[in-house]
Amino acid sequence: MSAPLPVALLEPPTAVGPAGSSSPARLRWRRWRLPLALAAAVLATALVGLLVLRPTSTGYLDPANVAPDGTRAVVNVLREHGVDVRVRNRFEDVAADLRQDTRATVVVARTDLLLGERVQNLRRVVDQAGADLVLVEAGPALLADLELPLAVVPPDPSAPQSETEPQFREPQCADIVAARAGSALAGGIAYVPSLAADRAITSCYRQSGGAGYVALTGPGGGRTTVLGSGAALTNERLADGGNAALAIGTLGSAPRVVWWTPNPADTGAIAPPSLVDLLPGWLPWAVAQLVVALLVTFGWRARRLGRLVYEPLPVVVRSVETTLGRARLYRRARARGRAAQVLRTAALRRIAVRCNMSRMADPHEVAAVVAARVRRPGPDITALLVGADPTDDAALVNLARALDDLETEVRHP
Repeated sequence: MSAPLPVALLEPPTAVGPAGSSSPARLRWRRWRLPLALAAAVLATALVGLLVLRPTSTGYLDPANVAPDGTRAVVNVLREHGVDVRVRNRFEDVAADLRQDTRATVVVARTDLLLGERVQNLRRVVDQAGADLVLVEAGPALLADLELPLAVVPPDPSAPQSETEPQFREPQCADIVAARAGSALAGGIAYVPSLAADRAITSCYRQSGGAGYVALTGPGGGRTTVLGSGAALTNERLADGGNAALAIGTLGSAPRVVWWTPNPADTGAIAPPSLVDLLPGWLPWAVAQLVVALLVTFGWRARRLGRLVYEPLPVVVRSVETTLGRARLYRRARARGRAAQVLRTAALRRIAVRCNMSRMADPHEVAAVVAARVRRPGPDITALLVGADPTDDAALVNLARALDDLETEVRHP
C-alpha cells in the first residue's frame, strides 16, 4: 500500500500564477477604492449638514424664528417669568398637554393654517380642559367655526390706510391685562360683538368701528382672546411701549403655554392614521390569494424525492490527483493534526472491517483486537491509532508508514 498523502505534504507548493501578480480581490479593491472614498466623503458631508448646519425657522410669528417677524423673544420672556412654554406642531401633542392637570393657555398665532377638522378638535379639547385660548388675526370663517360671537369689520376703502395698520393705541377698556399694558401696538383686523353674544365680551384698542383686542369669558370661566394683529408679539416690536406687558399678560396668565403652529401635513386628528389604515381594504385578500397561488406553484413544480440516479461526469478526475491536491492544501495550511486524523480514521475503518468489526467501532476496542491479532503490545497499537498529533512533517510521514505496515500485518498475520 502506497502513501501518497504524506509524500505530497512534503512537496513544495506550486505557484498559482506569475511572480508579482495581484489577486482578484486586490484588483477589485484598487478599482473601487476611489468611488468608495468619494461616497464616504459625500455621506460625511451630508451628516455634517444635517447635524451642524440646521436651518433656523423663518416663519411668521414662529416661536423658533429669530428674525424680526418671529416670536422667539416673547417665548424667552415667558420662560424667564416661570411659564412652561411648549411649542407644538402636531395636534396630538397639544391634546396630550391639555390632558394634564396644569392649567394652560393655547396660542394659535397662525390661524390661517387652522382649517377643517382641526377647528372642531381644538374647540373640543379646549372646552374639556377648561383652558384659555389666544387667536391671532382670526378670520370670519374661523370665528364662525369656533362659534365665537364676533364679527369682522369690513375694511372701509375711503378710510386712511393708517386706520387699519398696526399703531400705538390706548386700551380704553376695563380689561385688566390691557389696562396694565397701556399704550400698545394694535391694528390689523377689527372685531365687533355679534347681537347673539352669550358671554362677557371686553373690547380694547378701538379702531375702524371695532377693536383690535377682544377678550371673551365663557360660561365655564375659560378666556378666549382674539388679537387683530400679531405685530406686538414680534421680536422687532416686543420691547416697544406696552407690547411686552400686553404679550405677557395675554399669553402668560396660566402656568403653561401650548404654542401650536398647525402643520399642513397634520390632519388635526388626535390619533393620526397609521400605515395599515391607509392601505386599501382589498389588499389583504389579494395577498392571501397570492400566497395560496405561490404554495400551489411550489407544490406543482417542486422537485420530487426519489432514489439516487447516477449520471456520467463531464470530466473524470483520477483519485490520485484529488489526493495530491488535498494533501497540498493540508501542507500549505500546516494542518498536520488534521492530516493525521484523516489517515488514522481511514486506517481504523479498513482494519475494523478486516477484523470483522463495525466501521464505527470504538478505536480502543479495535486497538485491543489488532494487538491480539498481530501479537504486539496494546499500548503501542493504541498510540499508533489514537495517539498524539505529529509535530513536524517527518513525524507525519513516519505515522503514515507505520499505519501502512500495521494494515499489512493485519491482512497477513
